[in-house]
Amino acid sequence: MKRALLLVPPSRGVVIRDYYCSKTSQAHYLHPPIDLVVQGGWLRAAGFDVTLVDATVDRLDASTALAAAVDARPDVVFALAGAVQWDTDRRFLADVAEHTGAAMYASGDLFMEDAAGMLGKSPFLAGIVTDFTSDELVRHLAGESVERSALVLPHDTHAFKRTRVGRAIPVPAHDLFVDHDYRYAFARRAPMAGIYTQYGCPYTCSFCIIGELGSAVRPTDNVLAELRELERLGVRELFFQDQCFGVPRAPFEDLCDAMVAEGFDFGWWTFTRVDVIDRDLARRMKAAGCHTVILGVESASEEILKNHRKGYGTELVRQAFAMCQEEGLQTAATFILGLPEETAESIERTIDFACSLRADFASFNVAVPRAGTRLRDEAVAAGAVEADLEVMDQSGFEPTLATRGLSAADLKRWRRRAVRRFYLRPSYIWKRLRRVRSPVEFATHAREAWALVRNLVTR
Repeated sequence: MKRALLLVPPSRGVVIRDYYCSKTSQAHYLHPPIDLVVQGGWLRAAGFDVTLVDATVDRLDASTALAAAVDARPDVVFALAGAVQWDTDRRFLADVAEHTGAAMYASGDLFMEDAAGMLGKSPFLAGIVTDFTSDELVRHLAGESVERSALVLPHDTHAFKRTRVGRAIPVPAHDLFVDHDYRYAFARRAPMAGIYTQYGCPYTCSFCIIGELGSAVRPTDNVLAELRELERLGVRELFFQDQCFGVPRAPFEDLCDAMVAEGFDFGWWTFTRVDVIDRDLARRMKAAGCHTVILGVESASEEILKNHRKGYGTELVRQAFAMCQEEGLQTAATFILGLPEETAESIERTIDFACSLRADFASFNVAVPRAGTRLRDEAVAAGAVEADLEVMDQSGFEPTLATRGLSAADLKRWRRRAVRRFYLRPSYIWKRLRRVRSPVEFATHAREAWALVRNLVTR
């Protein structure tokens, strides 16, 4: 039996690289990398003996992680890489390829604009996968002649293509991940797992690559088979990594209703939009076990929301947060500071807005010109960044872009101020303590709070 290794490189700190988005964790959260979980299922279904080395979650240094990779004796490696630490990821993956002799394939955000060009600059890679749900890699490894749209091989010159296939997938390799220390601020029990029902996103916000992938929903029966396996493994909490849960409506309603009918005891959270969620959907989601929804707010500036294709304004944001809270759902608000129109005044308004929403959590990110996005095209055209910029981190610890009125250093200070204003309010701290539901949730909050404060002090 041939061996396949799923590989996450070592990291400086806690780093997330999956689903074409890489950044430093703003506190301590780290979820299972869904690219590897799903491709592990495809590889296993194709007859490979699949193992895992996640050097980030297990806190392995480069030499220890390399030794673990060599000990796995892989014929094939499927690895994650990220723009957040491509400088060190590149060296580590090259070392693994050299010392194992395995054919190495990779996935990651930095490959999504020009996969063929990146492959040409990375001779240690045998190929790049641009759709982690695809079976093209395993079919290629089996020697099939594959009409490819999601696998880039040496000497290819074709451009990145959108994928819109709502394909069924084999049960992912969750069993390899459940015993590792993956965690999330929203998790109330352990262990947790990541799952997706919709690949891509039907919306095309200028700063996000996910909307450039197209959008397709898995068959409900296929998702239920995965949920039954997660239940068998003892998983208690799920992160539905759908970028817009609820669009199109019918498959998501069917899934929620089926989860209720099956009697699953999962708690879960997911992303959706303020112009998608309504009372009916919120109630269906809650009945199916959802306890937290993540809603993109981005800014309190109507100009910024319009220019970057959000499709809604601040009044709808207020209404959606209030409705979710009335229906008993926790809310998390995400913000992006430092888009080109940003000023000190607009950030101040956004911080005030964030505090007024009464959200349970908030994530303050900093705009980065991610590969394959309209924001990157505009930044390169304006001379704001170099066309060959590869290393970037949207967490905000090391901003990349300046705005029309703020430097990168200014944005770093403003992000720190936003985090302090939101999380260090006495009323907020008291609210969080009052709402703790379990020892696991208390321990998670304590660890996340410590990491957040530490990052404020040291970064």
